Amino acid sequence: MAQVKLTVTRGKPNLKDIPIAAGTPIAGSDAMELNIDQTKMSKGDALVMIDNLRARIFNAPWPMA
Repeated sequence: MAQVKLTVTRGKPNLKDIPIAAGTPIAGSDAMELNIDQTKMSKGDALVMIDNLRARIFNAPWPMA
């Protein structure tokens, strides 16, 4: 699949807790989006979650499916 969606939840840092699902096209190619619901989240929480996403991408087969 050309687009994928990764969802990470605060307090669930394990790679198995970050699913890889079908994504939606973004205007233009070779792009990424990051949406953050910061209602109850600190900046530190957000950065840890981004690190968890990085680890998930690093450990997933490429291209992700």
